[in-house]
Amino acid sequence: MYKINIIKDNITLKEFCNKCNKEKVLAIDTEFIRENTYYPILCLIQIASENFSAAIDPLSRIDMKPLWKLLTNKKILKVFHAARQDIEIFFNITGKIPDPIYDTQIAAMFCGFGDQVSYDRLVNKFLGIMLSKESQYSNWLQRPLTYNQLKYALSDVNYLIKVFPLIKKRIRDTDREDWVEKEIQYLKNKNLYSINSNEIWQRIKIKNPKKDVLNVLKFIAEWREVECKKRNIPRNRLIRDEILVAISTLKPTNISSIKKIRGIPKFLSDDDLKKVLKVIKIALDVEPTKWPEIPKNSKKLNVDKGSLEMLKLLLSYCSQESGLAEKLITDADELRFILNGQKEKLKVFKGWRNEVFGKYVNLLLNGKIALTIKNNKIKKLEL
Repeated sequence: MYKINIIKDNITLKEFCNKCNKEKVLAIDTEFIRENTYYPILCLIQIASENFSAAIDPLSRIDMKPLWKLLTNKKILKVFHAARQDIEIFFNITGKIPDPIYDTQIAAMFCGFGDQVSYDRLVNKFLGIMLSKESQYSNWLQRPLTYNQLKYALSDVNYLIKVFPLIKKRIRDTDREDWVEKEIQYLKNKNLYSINSNEIWQRIKIKNPKKDVLNVLKFIAEWREVECKKRNIPRNRLIRDEILVAISTLKPTNISSIKKIRGIPKFLSDDDLKKVLKVIKIALDVEPTKWPEIPKNSKKLNVDKGSLEMLKLLLSYCSQESGLAEKLITDADELRFILNGQKEKLKVFKGWRNEVFGKYVNLLLNGKIALTIKNNKIKKLEL
């Protein structure tokens, strides 16, 4: 049984990291708060080996350099569950991505557990243990942390280190190690965590976009991003996405008209609004030839609904047969591209995805297979 340890001083942290550096595999998790800030506030880091574990308190003003060095030790595999947010935090602080890494949530999608399986479900499935969620939404900024908080936080790594070899064995037994590794490689792309302010407009959803609207949106979304970083507040805390779209559509030219737009925050000062108007003016001076192109996927392709449902049925069948999550294989947008004849660059016709689904799509489109129902289950028929 692991002890409930929390590290708050430099000497203990250094000793712990030296101990960790002798291990081949470590389970890692974090607790953080980001409701009121642009950047997540790292509140706790939990690390476990097969024989020991500890929680490290980054708010205790200790020197974290030994830990940051540990995260990039290539001789140690760092195991996470749903790693993306944890990696984002480490990348924001250090500019580096932990390496090498393993994500049990990704691995679970190759084992028949469906999309984005939760950590507690994975622990229950492999270890038969029901985890308490009592401290899940507690305040991780409070000090001192309670015994129950630390117990909950450490359980996220104490059981993860036990689940890892079991799920890895299942992946190995099904000969899918290369498949999992290729998906995990995606998490090592720095572009996932490094946000370019002048590209942030591409993340904003807008129905039936027009190029002149996107042009203005690009400029004011960049202004908002820069301001939110300065003030360390969430994007929608300053101005919500839909309000940015309204501003881009209406293109106000004075403070009076911008204040009339529904949803403009009352706390924005006249100075803030003047800056927004200045940004709009800069955008309007851009030549139309330099306006952003309308994204190809901004509007759902108009395809035959029956054909789309047939592809979804085939996807469901292939998911059941392979034990792979549907979302991992492909999505509805890719299915629409297939029916629209845009197959060249789709992931579904490459690598393992082609093996479990893509090749059957081609057979279905060429009339060489059909789907039927037998014993209340979808079955494939070769014609």
